[in-house]
Amino acid sequence: MPNLENGLEHMMSEAPRLPDFDVLVALYRHQPEAFEALRQRMLRQAVEVAPLSQRPALEELLDRIERERAAAATPLEAATKAMLMMQESVGKLHDAWEQAREAVAGLQATLIIERLRAEHRSL
Repeated sequence: MPNLENGLEHMMSEAPRLPDFDVLVALYRHQPEAFEALRQRMLRQAVEVAPLSQRPALEELLDRIERERAAAATPLEAATKAMLMMQESVGKLHDAWEQAREAVAGLQATLIIERLRAEHRSL
């Protein structure tokens, strides 16, 4: 079993890092309350270091994740729900990227057409 004391000593530093996987597993198995406290603290810190403009959306997402976790019957169900939420988010991001790409392509086409018209008029 990994040494929990050594693995968690950096949690109290100003810039905590995620402990090694084996430490997290041991913490979850032997000190589930400490694992949950670490999980909540790291999520909170992720929101706090985000740009102010993004914090409300992150707070909303975190609340949604916590509601889904609380409603899940098992850890596997909670993980599955989280994965589905991530897939949904990636899908929305993909759609937004495609819309932006199409808008830029339209602007580029307009600029090229205008440039060609201007060159044609100057002939």
